[in-house]
Amino acid sequence: MDIFISYSRKDAEPAQLLTELLTSAGLSVWIDKTNIDLATSWSKEIVQAIDQCTAFVVLLSAASNDSANVHKEISLASEKKKKILPLDLEPVALSEEMQYALAGLQRASMTNIDAIIRALSKLGLEATGAPQPPKIVKETDGRKSLMILPFEDLSPTADNAWFADGLASELITALSNVKALRVSDQQATKDYKRYQGTLPNYAKEMSIRYFIQGDVRKFGDSIKITSRLLDIETGDHLWQDSMKGVMNDIFDIQEKVAEKVVEGLKVHLASDEKKKLAERGTENAEAYELFLKADEYFARQTKEGFQLAAQLYSEAIALDPAYAIAYSSKALALAVLYRSYTRDPAMLDEGFVLASEARRLKPDRWSVCYSLSVILQLQGKLTEAEAAAWEYIRNAPEDNMSHFALGLFYQNTSQNAKAIAPFEASLKCKPEDLGALFNLVLVCNNAKEDQKQKHWAEIAIPLYEKRLKLFPDEENKRVNHAVLLQFAGRADDACAAARKMEDLRDGGALFNTACLQCMLKDYSAGVLTFRKAIQAGFRNMRLIKGFLDAEDDGIGTLKGTPEWEAAREMVEQIETEAQTND
Repeated sequence: MDIFISYSRKDAEPAQLLTELLTSAGLSVWIDKTNIDLATSWSKEIVQAIDQCTAFVVLLSAASNDSANVHKEISLASEKKKKILPLDLEPVALSEEMQYALAGLQRASMTNIDAIIRALSKLGLEATGAPQPPKIVKETDGRKSLMILPFEDLSPTADNAWFADGLASELITALSNVKALRVSDQQATKDYKRYQGTLPNYAKEMSIRYFIQGDVRKFGDSIKITSRLLDIETGDHLWQDSMKGVMNDIFDIQEKVAEKVVEGLKVHLASDEKKKLAERGTENAEAYELFLKADEYFARQTKEGFQLAAQLYSEAIALDPAYAIAYSSKALALAVLYRSYTRDPAMLDEGFVLASEARRLKPDRWSVCYSLSVILQLQGKLTEAEAAAWEYIRNAPEDNMSHFALGLFYQNTSQNAKAIAPFEASLKCKPEDLGALFNLVLVCNNAKEDQKQKHWAEIAIPLYEKRLKLFPDEENKRVNHAVLLQFAGRADDACAAARKMEDLRDGGALFNTACLQCMLKDYSAGVLTFRKAIQAGFRNMRLIKGFLDAEDDGIGTLKGTPEWEAAREMVEQIETEAQTND
């Protein structure tokens, strides 16, 4: 037997992937598939397998670092003087015990199968054929799937994460214009920062084959950007490059990186795509830097974050009065501030002026219609708000957000039956959009479309479960999953899930839990959780007032009770605060 593979059960998927790769190369592999971290797995069979192997391969990760059985296997392999090859699944600081056992040994990356084969050859194991990587990704529509991973900030001061995030965001925007690519959106890149698993596993779950990896170094005006294009199927980097310059060179550097991605993927660009790839929101590097900082504050989703973002967008506009996206971004920040934190109508007036100016500066940037629709709706100008959403659809029918904007307008104005079609159209453009799926199920429920409600809930549930498998700490997704179980007719499962919501901290997740408890007819618990949501900072006044103003036989039955009155006082207090603040 050629190779013994030691791994933590949490790394079962990459371990199985490696097994398939090595077996396809003609090497014999022993791997324990019975959960290596269980005490019952430490048996005579494992001891014999280590004794018989030529090379001992250990997969290094945070999980294997903490695994007592992996430590035992390494110790046994060392005692038997086996040739050991450590493979890195992820960057990890090894324990002192692991450092001692693996000191001086050659290490390779799990993503580079050629390097692994070469390392095994040096240990005396020759492959009889070329490894054939199993298909991780099943392409469904002919487009090449690509994700830009978060760029790492390697600046000496380590305080330029906003710059690294901004570069990734700009690259996503540029490459999303290439029709031959299916590019994961900016939210996916932000989410990946919290992902605890391995890249091959993530690629398989999300059906993504190509990844851009990169890092940035920024010190004062000097910048260095390193980027690589990885094919996860083969583990090969199709290209990698480093570019140096100063901030004034940033736009040229970004354009070159985008061009290299397209070249590396062997994608042909139409003339309009070449033009969009080279588009720049501004030629002013200082304004661009302010814009990136503003985006970082906006992403924090806090009152202070939105306020600072609006201020920085204003500074960027002052440096470049033609910076259209800075106008529309500030307009949206003001709309969110009005909706969630203050009721100052001057914010909406300013937001409307900003969004209108963005349209004048960039008439073909139809996404600004989303901001306009939201602002007009908050101003009570419903006819104009609906028209803005329709204009977005007419001019950008392939953009899922155009249909989503119209669906959201109808949902927010209690026209639930009319909201169904645009949400369904949005899902045709982006089938796994969890937000659109959840909203669609809600409007189907409110419109009494029981069959559609159950149909879409059943489609959404496995997608939410896949998401929670990757990101188990997402409170809102946990709650939404429980709500979907109820809408799918799985009341017992929904109740069981609701009982596991004791640890919630997010205001939005708590509010949705309150709604779920009311659906399950536990109205007293619902009001108590509603109060916790407000205490946790939930401030969507439309939803807050709608919760307490329900006149049906549900929450309305508690009107006049001490718990309902306490909740009403909290609502009145935050309304008063909104009128007096800012």
